Amino acid sequence: MPRREIDEQLLINSALEEFTLNSFEQASVNKIIANAKIAKGSFYYRFPNKYSLYIYLLKEADKKKWEFINNEINQDDASGKDDIFALFIRQAESGVRFAAAYPQYFKLGKMLSKEKGSPLYNQVLGDLKITDVSGLSRIIEEAYSTGTFGSEYSIEFVNKLLTSMFFSFDEIFFRDEEFELGKAMAYLHEFSKFLMHGLKK
Repeated sequence: MPRREIDEQLLINSALEEFTLNSFEQASVNKIIANAKIAKGSFYYRFPNKYSLYIYLLKEADKKKWEFINNEINQDDASGKDDIFALFIRQAESGVRFAAAYPQYFKLGKMLSKEKGSPLYNQVLGDLKITDVSGLSRIIEEAYSTGTFGSEYSIEFVNKLLTSMFFSFDEIFFRDEEFELGKAMAYLHEFSKFLMHGLKK
């Protein structure tokens, strides 16, 4: 394998470790470089500053997460028969399995959530420009058109509620405790029952 590819992976691993142990402000580029055993010039050739590396990691985490989820969903031939609740819970379960399979990316997301309310957090959200790759908006629209959801709740309200809950699941349920796969799955099924009784006719 070419040396540049090895250095790139070492750099990413070192950066993940540093950003998951420290806040963005406390994270040290010098430590990342030292642990990756690369020259400082090599780092700045790839990333002009610490923030550009941070955004790169967050985008990679989001990309890998949705590749993982969509791959699992697409492998199930019955996925097209799911109602919104079944599809929602299946996507969330895949997200939980991703967190277990890629704990460093999961921890990176938790560290970002601790920045909420700061200028950094708002800048990150603007730069990430994450789209609705989960397809939740489309699924919710179909639920209204087929009568699965009652009209007492506006589509705008439900869309914001479910999207926020889906993307903030780990922050809601694992803010003050360690992530554990079995517990996460149990929370998800309770969450699903709550949604069904609160929204379904």
